[in-house]
Amino acid sequence: MAEFQTKYNIIDEKPPYNEPLKAQYKHGFAFYTMKERLPVILTQVIDQLSKDKEQIVEHFGEEAREELKYAIGEISKLKYELQTDKELKPITSSLGDEGLWNEFLTSLGEENTYYSSCWLYAETYMYRRLNNIFESTTTLKKLDYFQQQKHKALTNSYDAIIAVLRSIDIFNQKSSQSETEIGEFFIKMLKLNLWGNRCDLSITAGQDVKQDGDPFSLLASLDSFIVSDHTDAIWNCVRNNKGKEIDIINDNSGYELFTDLCLADFIIEHQLARRINFNVKAIPWYISDVTPKDMQWTLDTLSAHENALVAAFGQRLKARFEEGSLNLKTVDNFWTSPVEFYRMKEISPSLHDDLAQSSLLIFKGDLNYRKLLGDFNFPYTTPFREALRGFEPTNLCTLRTVKADLICGLPEEGLAEQLFAKDDRWMVTGEYGVIQFAAKK
Repeated sequence: MAEFQTKYNIIDEKPPYNEPLKAQYKHGFAFYTMKERLPVILTQVIDQLSKDKEQIVEHFGEEAREELKYAIGEISKLKYELQTDKELKPITSSLGDEGLWNEFLTSLGEENTYYSSCWLYAETYMYRRLNNIFESTTTLKKLDYFQQQKHKALTNSYDAIIAVLRSIDIFNQKSSQSETEIGEFFIKMLKLNLWGNRCDLSITAGQDVKQDGDPFSLLASLDSFIVSDHTDAIWNCVRNNKGKEIDIINDNSGYELFTDLCLADFIIEHQLARRINFNVKAIPWYISDVTPKDMQWTLDTLSAHENALVAAFGQRLKARFEEGSLNLKTVDNFWTSPVEFYRMKEISPSLHDDLAQSSLLIFKGDLNYRKLLGDFNFPYTTPFREALRGFEPTNLCTLRTVKADLICGLPEEGLAEQLFAKDDRWMVTGEYGVIQFAAKK
């Protein structure tokens, strides 16, 4: 491993409040991410490519053999740049985001290295550069170098998937359901969806994750770990906007995507919305983020499962996509940009206008939360709406397990201090969660 050095001095402190999170601060999770997690992730990509070389060549052709060597060499260079705090280089791309990225990098001025720039910018840049390596090849443009981990994140969780579907099926088969009962079960579905976000390969640096047991039976015991809970407000928003559309801004593949699909299916089944739109990533992203290919693989895998309940669920989902009540939106490059959401209206007005047509946006997971807050270290009691800095295309909520050291909307009565006293790493373990809502004014 290259000797660790940075262009800027490392500050032996926690990140200050009211400033962007940066890897310069030794006692912040950004420092640990840059120094430990991201180099490990790049090493694991290299190891996986080397292990799977013959299968890749068989699938993509003999020319891929040399291009794999090239890709591995370029990933090693990228790792060195990261470890030695080099400047963030421009990208050359045909995906349509080259201008956005390079203008953004220029705007950073002197704060344009892995440790001096905002953590969100630097980490997002690393994943974009990683894909840029494969994009520059002839044969490997469509290779998903995270595919195996994402597939395992679903197949390792079949027992939990079956248990979840049994619980939903029991409720759906009731002869009659009042609006109150539907609302109570909808809130359970939101919480199920929240805790599905624990299964995040980027936080485990690519190590296998799985959901065990019967997740529904655990929900009540996890309520005390939801440190900001606006579920009632979300239900009221959904209840008052029946017949309209809802957008899910997805996060992870695997078990979490399964819970996204369960939530969407429940909403359509009980006529709480006319259509659910899914917003996914254009390229492999943060290891486990959903791409269109992941969505199709998940639907195919569920519908072909040997368990009748799982297969029926998969086939029902496919039918809903075909009829249009579930909809995979055309992928927008904004989702894989480094730009905070409060700048969406300026940077991508068409996406902002499109989302504004929805009655509710459901932002999933930690990265979307970081982009909602812009990796800005607000004091923890800052109201959620205030932290959004004017981003309100429509009603929106966030379901996020806490895996980065930023948060907002905590109660005033010293909750953060109590949690730090109990576990000084509570903000980076995924053990706690938030369900937060902001109504459009």
